[in-house]
Amino acid sequence: MNILLIMADQFAAHALERSKDTDAHFRTPNLDRLAAASTMFTQAYTPFPLCVPARSAMVTGRYPHQLGIMSNAKGAPGSLPEPGHGPESLGHWFAAHGYDCAYAGKWHARAASAEEADGFTAIHPFGDQGLVESCHSWLGAREDRQDTKPFLLVASFDDPHTICEYARSQPMPYGDAQPTSTGAAPPLPANFPPSPYAPVALGVEQTRAANVYGASGFGPDHWRHYRGAYAELVERVDRRIGALLEGIDLSRTAVVFISDHGDGDASHGWNQKTALYQESIRVPYLLRVPGAAPQKVDTPVAAVLGLLPTLCEVAGIDTPVGLAVGSAVCCAALSRSSPSEASAPAPVVVQTTFTDGPQGGPVTTGRALIHDRYKYAVYNWGLHREQLHDVVADPGELRNLAVETASSAVLEEMRELLFQWAVEHQDRAFLKKLVLPHTATEHQREEIFSIPY
Repeated sequence: MNILLIMADQFAAHALERSKDTDAHFRTPNLDRLAAASTMFTQAYTPFPLCVPARSAMVTGRYPHQLGIMSNAKGAPGSLPEPGHGPESLGHWFAAHGYDCAYAGKWHARAASAEEADGFTAIHPFGDQGLVESCHSWLGAREDRQDTKPFLLVASFDDPHTICEYARSQPMPYGDAQPTSTGAAPPLPANFPPSPYAPVALGVEQTRAANVYGASGFGPDHWRHYRGAYAELVERVDRRIGALLEGIDLSRTAVVFISDHGDGDASHGWNQKTALYQESIRVPYLLRVPGAAPQKVDTPVAAVLGLLPTLCEVAGIDTPVGLAVGSAVCCAALSRSSPSEASAPAPVVVQTTFTDGPQGGPVTTGRALIHDRYKYAVYNWGLHREQLHDVVADPGELRNLAVETASSAVLEEMRELLFQWAVEHQDRAFLKKLVLPHTATEHQREEIFSIPY
C-alpha cells in the first residue's frame, strides 16, 4: 500500500467540520471530497499544541516529555532518538520495511526542513511554493524508472500557520491575506467572550507574550478580520492539496490528512496555540484507504502521537515496540466493539508549556485529559487552574464544571485518571503540580515531594 501523508500546519479541526453557523465561512472543497471517502475522526487530538513538540512526538510515537522537547526554542534540551536507539522514527521504520520514503515541506521536528538523517529523501525544503510540483516530479521519476517499491510520501504545508504573521502585522511569505469590509467578515464564535471561571494563567500568558500572539489590543472587528484571514489561508492550502491529489493514483494509495495542532481562531479571545482549549488541541484527521467504506468515529484518539502505529497498520507492517499509544484505527474499533469499561480506549492526554516566565515567576505548564465525553485540564498555577467540561454538551467550554459540587464525582475520576497516567508515563515534572486524587497514598505523596519544589 502506497501512503500519502498530507499535513497542514495550524489547521484547526473546526475549519473542516463547519458544524456551527459561525464556522460556515470556511471553504475546503478538496478536503471535503477527501473526507467524504475517508474515516473521519471527529475527536482527534495533538499531544502538544505547538509545532516542534507535536511534530517530534508524531515521528517518534513518544510524548514530548519523554523526548525532553517541550518548546520551539532553538537550543532547548531534548532530541529525537538516534536510529537504533529506542523506538525508531517514522522514516527510518518505513524505510527498513521496504518503503521509499520522501518528505516535502515543513519538518520542524527541530530543524525547519527534513534531512537524510531523518529517514527520508528530502525532495522539497520548508516552504509551500513549489511543494506540489516537487511531489509530482518525485512520483514521475519513480514511474520513469518503474520503481515497484511502495512509497511513503509526506507533503507538509506551512499554511495556514502564516496567520501568525498576519496577527503580528508582518509580511506573509506566500502572499498577504486580502482585506475585506467588516460587514463581510465572519462572525465571532459563540465562545468569544471570556467564560466564567476561566484559568487566570492563560490571561497572564496572553499579555506576557503579546509580541508572539500579536492580538494585544484587538477589538471585535479585529478578531472578525482575523477569522476572515485564517479562513482565506485554509482555503489557499486546500487548493494546493487539491492540486496535489490530482497527481496521485488513489486506487493504490492510502491518503492521510492531519495537522500538528489547531488555532484559537478568536475562541475565548484567543489566537494561535499553546492553550489547552479545544480549538488549539483538536486536529482534523482523515484516513482514506482504498476499498474501505467511509465513516465517522467520535471516539477521542491521540491522532498525532499515534500516527506512526496507525500508518503501520495501514501498511500492514509491524509496529515499533515502546510507543506511547496504539493505532487510532484499533482504538476506534475497540470502542465500537466493546462498550465495557474494562476494554474502553485509554484516555487521551495533551501537554503544554509556555515560554519562560518573568524573573522569579512560574513557567506556565498544563495537562489535559480527554475521556469519554469529559475533558479535564489543569494548569500548574493560578485561580481556576482546574477545568472540567462536558465537551459533547458544551464544545465551546463555556461552563467549568470543576466549580460545581454536582460534578465532584466526575472531577475526582478525572483527577485519578490523570494521576495514573502521569505515574505510568513518568511525567515527574508535572506530578508535583497535579491536584492529587483521594486515592493517592501517603507513600506516593512522600515520593512525589521527596524534593519539595
